[in-house]
Amino acid sequence: MTAIRLGVLGGSFNPIHLGHLHIARRTRGLFGLSRVLFVVACTPPHKQPHDLISFNHRYAMVSLATSGCEYFHPSPVELESPVSPYSIDTLAKLARRFGIADHALHFIAGGDSLLEVAGWHRGAELLLTYTFVFAMRPGFLVPDIEGILPADVLGRLVDCRGWDSAYVQSRLAAESSSSESRIFLVDVGAPEIAASQIRRRAASGQAIDDLVPALVHEYIQKLHLYGER
Repeated sequence: MTAIRLGVLGGSFNPIHLGHLHIARRTRGLFGLSRVLFVVACTPPHKQPHDLISFNHRYAMVSLATSGCEYFHPSPVELESPVSPYSIDTLAKLARRFGIADHALHFIAGGDSLLEVAGWHRGAELLLTYTFVFAMRPGFLVPDIEGILPADVLGRLVDCRGWDSAYVQSRLAAESSSSESRIFLVDVGAPEIAASQIRRRAASGQAIDDLVPALVHEYIQKLHLYGER
């Protein structure tokens, strides 16, 4: 096994926006990730297909958004045989492909996902196998953790909220010798942006250039992806 640490930021990216890129940049810096893969979901199990534009368009936008950073890479791995719509199968694919230990895969998710992850397909196994980084947004109040996460993963929780970057990195350095996965809660100061907000604004002809990368903005406008007038 190599010593690389790999970040995995998955999502429908409908569309990718500046909030995604901010979380990826901050998380890569804090955790010393060799790269961050933006895994574009084929048909996320928790979303209805009619809510999504085509995979090809979403993948194209992720490619455009990440084109300026050598550490960011779009990934179509979910579509590669065997198709893996569930996170646990996708992460297993990536661990094999890159030849790294399971705990060296850092699954990056928004803080809201903390409320749902235990209910994901084989959620408890997922949390025990891979390292999770939940990027908490400002003002997001987490209810009782013991009521959210399975009891057998609570000992792996590392709550970094309120710590400065230097202390977080020193704590992470201390954790790096462990061969166990961890569940990190971190503050990254992500801007408040939602893909649904972008779609609504685009559909009504409002400006979205402050919410998405310039190349993504041009792509959406040129192809009228969200029915903008």
